[in-house]
Amino acid sequence: TGWVGIVIFQSFMSGWTFRKLFWVTTILQVVASAFDLLIIERYNIGWGIDDKTFYMFGDAVIGPAVMMFAFMPAVVLTSKLVPKGLESTTYALLAGFQNFGGVVSSQIGIYATQYAKIETDAPCNFDNLTALVAVCHCLLPLLAVPLTFILIPDKLMTDTILVDDEGSEVSGKADAEEDKEAGKSN
Repeated sequence: TGWVGIVIFQSFMSGWTFRKLFWVTTILQVVASAFDLLIIERYNIGWGIDDKTFYMFGDAVIGPAVMMFAFMPAVVLTSKLVPKGLESTTYALLAGFQNFGGVVSSQIGIYATQYAKIETDAPCNFDNLTALVAVCHCLLPLLAVPLTFILIPDKLMTDTILVDDEGSEVSGKADAEEDKEAGKSN
């Protein structure tokens, strides 16, 4: 479903602001997790919708497409903020931080599951699963939304974000054009 995210992003979202994209992807993640909550509480069965059909709208299926929506503007924003000549170093650092964040989030998830006393071995106990999913998959992502006013520029993805002392773009189209010009003169 990741490629579906890329196609939808390119077709409909590439002209949006960075903040709006973050808000939309966060809301889509929460909505997908809400479907998981409905499955956990078995509301879908009461509505006559089987688990397999309802699962298609949950976090496991919708999540990868939404992650692609979130990943694409992050890459574009990074490319616009990276100083010329430090691109590979910056992306290596970002990849390292992303891997580190994945490990830390997995560990926090393990501890949260233990704290909620959820047991997957016999005898199983899923009494607190609804609360755990509601907090970790719905509430915590929404807490990041107010931070967008501080951390994410309210600019279109096609806008210039940084300019140097001479008034030219630091990265983006201008750098690509300068590189072409430099290549022609050599």
